[in-house]
Amino acid sequence: MDYVNIHTHKQGEGIYVLDISLGGNAAAGKLCSLGIHPMFVEQGVEIECLEEKAAAREIQAVGESGFDRNSGTDMEVQQRLFEKQVEISEKYTLPLIIHCVRAFPELIAVYKEKRPRQPWIIHGYDNNSDILARLLRHGFYISVGKKLVLPHSNIRQLLPLIPLEQLFIETDDSDLRIDTLYEEVAKLRGVSLDMLKERIYENFKKVFG
Repeated sequence: MDYVNIHTHKQGEGIYVLDISLGGNAAAGKLCSLGIHPMFVEQGVEIECLEEKAAAREIQAVGESGFDRNSGTDMEVQQRLFEKQVEISEKYTLPLIIHCVRAFPELIAVYKEKRPRQPWIIHGYDNNSDILARLLRHGFYISVGKKLVLPHSNIRQLLPLIPLEQLFIETDDSDLRIDTLYEEVAKLRGVSLDMLKERIYENFKKVFG
């Protein structure tokens, strides 16, 4: 069974969702995501272009999109852009891949207001247990990645709290191999690699159809 890499900025092996938001084109047979990253609003794709590609089924997910308090873009602007991307996700039945830094209350508030039917995936999670519990309670998927290899990262401690049916694994923009991250997750969770691959693949099928 192939490894599933739910979020990456680089071409890879097996099943992977390639983020083309900051360059690159969707290719036939490839799974791609496109969104307006809160850190790169001015350099990123226009909302009209995003909707055109979603309508044409040139992308299979919306994102990265979300909130980032380190961005030079005002939070109100970030929220308006994020809400428009939520609407596109819902209209074209596409999952949403979310970047969120120091703004989880705002993110959860939008979720509660919009009550989306499409899956929301938090990519690269490395926050605290209280926020994780709230996200899981609302049905978010949690994607873990490069921070797993850091000995004192939050996610290494929190990984056992994430139900396998809400878990994804990613390489993001790192040079790490996806199989290396799967092996680390399997070790930390005390499960076999084959069982983990099967469970993540089932999550992938549920989200992407």
